[in-house]
Amino acid sequence: MTTPVLQHVALSVHDIDKSADWYARLFDLTLVAEFDEPAPMKVFMTPDGQAIDLRQDPAVAPESFTQERVGLDHIGFVCSSRAELDGWQLRLREHGAEMSDIESSPFGWHLNFRDPDGIPLEFFLPASAVSS
Repeated sequence: MTTPVLQHVALSVHDIDKSADWYARLFDLTLVAEFDEPAPMKVFMTPDGQAIDLRQDPAVAPESFTQERVGLDHIGFVCSSRAELDGWQLRLREHGAEMSDIESSPFGWHLNFRDPDGIPLEFFLPASAVSS
């Protein structure tokens, strides 16, 4: 059995229009569906079929996201080259995103940033991508 490929991520947000604009502009996503019931939801798709679903549930806790609770810690997106990682850093700057510097680790290089709700995201360049 092969490891399944992640097809989509669904995120609860406080302001669906603000988050939808941010994600769509950052990742050049296409809005493919909108729903009002049971809660407002927008589904975005990349050209290769991956999706980001945003949901504004009226019952969502008013506190900001924290990775210090059990559940999601962050979402990581893989880069294939240092030039691509550097390009994402420039794009994040253009979008005014809260972000770290590009940092190295034994596994590769990381660029950490947050969405409008403070959800942590990461662009990651594996060390194997540079050494191959």
